Amino acid sequence: MPADSPSHLAPELLARNLRLFIWFRAFFNARFYYPVFAVFFTDLGLTMAQFLWLNAIWALTIVVFEVPSGVLADLVGRRKLVIFSALSMVVEMLLLILAPQHGGWGLFAICAVNRVLSGLAEAAASGADEALAYDSLKLMADDDQAIEKKWDDTLVSAMRWRSLGGVLAMLIGGFVFDHESMTDIFGEFPRTLSLKLPVILCFVSACICLVLAIRLTDLGISKKEVGARTSVKDVGRGMLAAAGWVLKTKWIAALIIAALLIDAVTRTFVTLQSEYFRWIDLPEYSFGIIGAGMSLAGWVVPFYVKPLAQKFSPRVNMLIAGGSGAVALTGVAWLENAGGVAATFMVMLTLIHVGFLMSRYINRDAPSERRASILSVNNLTLNLGYGIFSGVVALRLSQVDFGETMKMLPVVLLVGILIWFVASRGARKSAQDHAT
Repeated sequence: MPADSPSHLAPELLARNLRLFIWFRAFFNARFYYPVFAVFFTDLGLTMAQFLWLNAIWALTIVVFEVPSGVLADLVGRRKLVIFSALSMVVEMLLLILAPQHGGWGLFAICAVNRVLSGLAEAAASGADEALAYDSLKLMADDDQAIEKKWDDTLVSAMRWRSLGGVLAMLIGGFVFDHESMTDIFGEFPRTLSLKLPVILCFVSACICLVLAIRLTDLGISKKEVGARTSVKDVGRGMLAAAGWVLKTKWIAALIIAALLIDAVTRTFVTLQSEYFRWIDLPEYSFGIIGAGMSLAGWVVPFYVKPLAQKFSPRVNMLIAGGSGAVALTGVAWLENAGGVAATFMVMLTLIHVGFLMSRYINRDAPSERRASILSVNNLTLNLGYGIFSGVVALRLSQVDFGETMKMLPVVLLVGILIWFVASRGARKSAQDHAT
């Protein structure tokens, strides 16, 4: 039973939770170092292979803690996990600010701890914030159709504000990272400072996230009485229950497999995006401008993803997303010019498209008392796929050049999504039954 009933909560507190969820998502994802993500770490003194292994560490951390953190959110309250996530983000950014440039293995160790904390932050927030927002909405809405419509609207708002934050973060982060631009404005300007400025700005965003998390109102949807201890056995039972629900709900399990494939390939490219821009000889100041344009994907996706979700079955929607991702990655691999830059925008559209679909389908069917846990199972699966595929790409880069590695990505995605579409025919009927 819940520790206390949420029925006493005022509507304005529930509505505030939705607003805080949107703002938290916007600031949590406003990473000013994203337009220079790969080159930031390499300029800090790491090799490209070390950078990819750091991403594998990040993904492994999420694999280990994603579902336990979701279960903890269901057991002790979602707000506590969101606060923990924000605190982890604050410390992760502080470590990068203090990290020594060209510090050898000591630098790698600091960056590894940073990646672990980043993974913890992602794992703690990924199921908890969304579950808190969705259940706040359920307490406000009158019927299932109203909930579904309002949740679609909330997701769209979150995507658009996140995109706006991303635009500003990309433009500002790319600009302050460019040492020549900063020198032109301020005269003598330390290269180390321009290198660290995007991270310093991320630290400010993390502090804002912490304030937003503290202002959230917990709904009392928790299985432990206030003050009761939560054991490892409780977490283990919760993990098994969430995984069992996913396995029994076969159409959801099939969609998670498709999302894993699409997310792993497209997100690996997005991680290497700044290195791709450097490979095709774009100036560094342009990274932020391009990244800002890509951040507008969150404004574009809602215009077509909602009609597609309403018209087609989940299985067909995943095929559309995977096929468009494969087309985009083909452009990236073969154009190597302005056309390739445009194709990177399509890759980002695909990544956001899949995230919208999975949030829509899972939240609609997941029981409230296990919502954070089930969302975490999905996120765990996606990050496991991303971590493994990052390792594969790292090994590939050690054998062939960057261009040849890029040509591998669309082949993997296209072949994989076609095999999945044929193999998932058994889940088609139940998926169509759940289509809107």
